[in-house]
Parts: sequence; structure tokens; C-alpha cells
Amino acid sequence: MSFFNALVVTLCLCIAGAAMAAEPAPDGKVHKFTLHDGNCYIDDQVIRLRAGEIDPGRVPPEFWEDRIKKARAMGLNAISPYLYWNEIEPREGQFTFDGITDVKRFVTLCQNNGMWVILRPGPYICGEWEMGGFPAWLLTHPGIGLRQNEPQFLDFSRRYIGKIHDQLGDLQVTHGGPIVMVQFENEDHSADSPYMRAVHDIFVKAGFDTQLMTCDPGAPNRPPWSVLKGIPGVLRGYNGFTGATQSRYDQSALINKPDGYPVLSPEVYTGWFDTWGPVYKSPLVPTARQVTDTQWLLDHKNLSWSYYVFDGGSNFGFMGGASHGAPMQTSYDYDAPVDEMGRTTAKYKALRDLIGKALQLDLPPIPADPAVIEIPSFSLAGAGSLVDRLPGDAVMSDHAQSMEQLGENYGFVLYRKKFDDGLKGTLNLGAARDYSVVMVNDKVVGEAFAGYGRASFSMAIDASGPARLDILVHNLGRDSLLSVPPPSTLSKGLQQDPTLDGKPITGWTMFKYPLDDADDLPAATGPQADNPAPTEPSFYSGTFKLTDRGESYLDMSKWHFGVVWVNGHNLGRYWDVGDSHCLYLPSVWENVGENKVVVLELGTPPASAEISGVKNMVRTKAVGFRAYWKKGA
Repeated sequence: MSFFNALVVTLCLCIAGAAMAAEPAPDGKVHKFTLHDGNCYIDDQVIRLRAGEIDPGRVPPEFWEDRIKKARAMGLNAISPYLYWNEIEPREGQFTFDGITDVKRFVTLCQNNGMWVILRPGPYICGEWEMGGFPAWLLTHPGIGLRQNEPQFLDFSRRYIGKIHDQLGDLQVTHGGPIVMVQFENEDHSADSPYMRAVHDIFVKAGFDTQLMTCDPGAPNRPPWSVLKGIPGVLRGYNGFTGATQSRYDQSALINKPDGYPVLSPEVYTGWFDTWGPVYKSPLVPTARQVTDTQWLLDHKNLSWSYYVFDGGSNFGFMGGASHGAPMQTSYDYDAPVDEMGRTTAKYKALRDLIGKALQLDLPPIPADPAVIEIPSFSLAGAGSLVDRLPGDAVMSDHAQSMEQLGENYGFVLYRKKFDDGLKGTLNLGAARDYSVVMVNDKVVGEAFAGYGRASFSMAIDASGPARLDILVHNLGRDSLLSVPPPSTLSKGLQQDPTLDGKPITGWTMFKYPLDDADDLPAATGPQADNPAPTEPSFYSGTFKLTDRGESYLDMSKWHFGVVWVNGHNLGRYWDVGDSHCLYLPSVWENVGENKVVVLELGTPPASAEISGVKNMVRTKAVGFRAYWKKGA
């Protein structure tokens, strides 16, 4: 780092809060970060890390610094970010470090605002993210062993971690940066296995020379301070701290830890995620309990921790993962101290008061909450069915191919077959993943989804010829909780040929709909009178005007199931089976003046195709998938 840059960092620290200077903070100089005597040290000064998880992939880059400043103003001194491999290398061999993947800018912002960094780049992260952060193209390599000591997987991981080091290696504390620890892998359960040793070696050989660590959920017979016998010098973190697990952090055990390392909890939960179907309802951690647990952590002087999450953000686009097949809802608000829109909550203020008083910190002022706006109701008009907007590059094959075989990662695939003499019998989709809409001559005849039960995969069809069968399959997110999975369980689309009365149907024409390009969406239209409800998945489009930008939620509570784009930005999925019925619209994606909205509705649209913008999430009681399907919705 140049003298000028170091001077800028120093000035930024003074502005961020000189009263906290007694605690070590990144200053652009080379330091040693060591662990001994049950404590963390910057050079010879004891420091306990109080971190908060902020994942740059879930927060628009324009807001990163605001969230970092809010973490510092709550009394935290470190940021813990997951990095998403599938966004950094979306296509095999094509790396991007721009916008939400500009990880160097994110870490530099942490340094400029006096925050240390606990880096969590994977390769596997979980995080309720699509395929736990793994890029889908890994599945196209036969025999690949995800999270295994397998040559192909390790080679791809080695290349990815090498690129991360190229971006961030000089931002380690050992080189004058803020990165004090680097986590490899995540919740592997076998902390010193041959696979974990191989991943550890990848990080070392890439050039990561600060403290390496793991994050492990632990087990009753494996306390968090057990030594990583196969990987000397690695700190083993134990996540999932709650009041119920305090016994595992018994102070006598901490004092007598055989490796002399402190105890780190990389994930002190502030809430929980929500899925569609069976819903894990947040808040999991009420404010009073969060305060009690934090007080306990503060009372034990050699404990370091990170709140998971400090700011949850959103699963924008098609990036929400799944938990045992249950897709993640788009909102990742998590009942965090800072909400999805960037507003500080009652939980934030309670934790700020507690930490500030306990550590006698003169905290900087809390950055102002963002402006939040309402958007008056506006109408949308039908813009044509999805199946009528066929992509030009059809793939023809005797047998149905999966999404990955077709070279597509996310979105939809349409499988088409024509029957000149008609179509009659029982159609069975077999292993379709995830959500299938079955149409005959443009009329929906069935919807199949594992959440509805296997009965939904079979349907009686009786259509005279000529008949056209269309099967639209939507990838709702690959599972995030990967415990050495066979790649076949993560593949999307049709996994085998559907059958008619038990006989395989062959001879398919397949169309890819990744819908990742705004040019693939229909043009904006004005409201139209007497617009009939379509009988197949269809686009709707419209516009609204703004004189001032502000954060807002688009209220989709009148709609059924689909995806929304605003000015070409994919806000994510909505689905009326969930408990949350809004999609967060960041102000930085809005225009002063006209804004274009496109909705892809997979089911029956509302009687009046309208949307409004509201200031708070609209929530209702969730509906179970099977009960929902039995109602014929």
C-alpha cells in the first residue's frame, strides 16, 4: 500500500470514530494476527472480534458502505462476508469481479471504515444460496465429487481460490490489509479429513498466509475446542451459539484448551431463514434473548463471535437455494439487526446500547435510515405467453435433456412434443425438477412439484389430434445443504423421458429460458381493457413514474406465483404459499421518471393486474404445499 493510501485510511478511521482508537483497527500497516493464551492478538495487543455477517451478493453495491458503517456504529469491529463462487465464475473459466462481485472494493470499504474482515470464500458456503455457492456448470463434468477429495473438484476449487487470492491476497493483515482470518470450507463435520486437508493446502499454496479457520456445527461428543489433529495451526470455530449451547462454552474448558486458542463462534444467529412450503418462521431469536446471549458472550472475555446475519439482504434473481428440497423465499431479512431495506431495528438499538456500555465505547452516530416510499397502484397489461416467445436456438434430441446438459444454469426449460394423431393416456413426469407446468394445445392440464407429492406428477390427458405437449420446468433453487451429494440429485429440468401409460415419450424439441437478459423480456405496455386471463404462463408489463427514488416493497399479495423484473433487474420470485408477499425494490434500481415492470405469472393472474409499492413487508400465514395443491390452486 502506498503512503498516500495509508494516509487516506488513517483519515477515514479518524472520521469513523476516533474514540475507538484504543482498540486495534486496520491502518494500512503490516501486522501480525496470532492466537495464544486463549486470546486473539494484533501484534502484542489483545483483541476480541465482534463481527457481523454482510454478504456482498445479497446487498446492492451502492449500499455496502452504509451497512459497514452501521455495523461499526453498533459496536462491531469486524465484517464476515461469504463470497459466492457461482456469481464470481458464472461460466466455466469466466471470472468476473465487478458490481456485486467486486470483492476487493468490499474489503477495502471495510478497511476504510476501521473494520477487520473474517473472509469466508468457500469453495462451499451453504448460506441458503443456490447450490451452496457452487456454480451449476460443475454438474456437467462426469464423475465430479462435490465436497470430496476428488481431482476434478479440487482442480476447479484451486483455480477459484487462486483468483480470490489474486484479488484479496494483498488485503490480508500480513500485507497491510484488514483480513485477519480466512475460513476454508463450511460445516464439513469432519474437520481433519483428507478432503479438508486438501482444501486447506489449496488456500496455503494460493498464498493465504494469515490465520486459517473452519466453521463447524460440532456435536455433543465433539466440543468446539477439539484440536484439528491433521491440520496444525487452524482455528476451529463452532457455530450456532444460543443460550441453550452455553454449556459447550464452559469457561473451565476454555481456560484449559489444549491448543491455547480462543473460542470463536462464526455464526451467532439473529434469526432464521424462511422457505416456501414448510416455513421456518422468523424471528427465531427475539430481541430480549439476543441481548441476554450477547451479555453472556461479553462476560466471557476471550470469546469472539460473528452475528449471522447483521444484514440479510435478498435472494435476488434465481439465487435462492433450497433446504432439503424446500425452496428459499426471496427475502433474506432474517430478523437481522439491519433489515432488508437497510433500516436499523429495535434489535440493532438494543445491541448497540449493550455493547457500547459493556465495553465503554464512544460509538459513532448511527447512519440515517434510507428514505422509504410508497408507489401508487399501477396496472399491467398482458404481454403474451411465455411459450409464444420461443428462443431461436432450439435443441432437438430423442431423449429429454436436463437443464445442465442443455448448458443452462438457472431459469426455465420448455420441452415440446407434437402428436399428430392426438394424445390420450396417463402422463407421468418421472423425475422432473422442480416445478412443472404441463400444457396441451396451450391449455394448462397439470402442475407437478415434489412439494405437492408424487401424485402431482401423473395426470390424465385426452386430446384429439393434432396435439402439442409443452412441459415448462422451473428451477426453484438447488439444495444449499450439501453433505457430499451425488451431482445427479442437484440436476434440474427433466431427468428422464416422461411416460404415457408407462411408455417413454421420445423425440423432444427443447427451448432454454434463462431470462437473464433484459432484451429477452417483453416491451412495456400500457393498461388494456378487456384483457382476458391467459391459460398458460404469461408475461405482464407496465410502467410507473417517480419524482423521487426510495426503498420500497412491491406488493405481490394478489398474484399467484412467478418472477418480477424492474428496469431489467430480477427482483426474485413471489409465491402465495409463503408468508412473505413482497419483493424488495432497491432505490438504486429505480429511475426518476418512468420505470418498466415485467411480471412472469406462472398461474392464474389476479382479476385486476395491479401492483403497488409499500413501506413494509406484507405477511400472512403460510400455506402448506400439499394442502395448497389439494385445493386445486
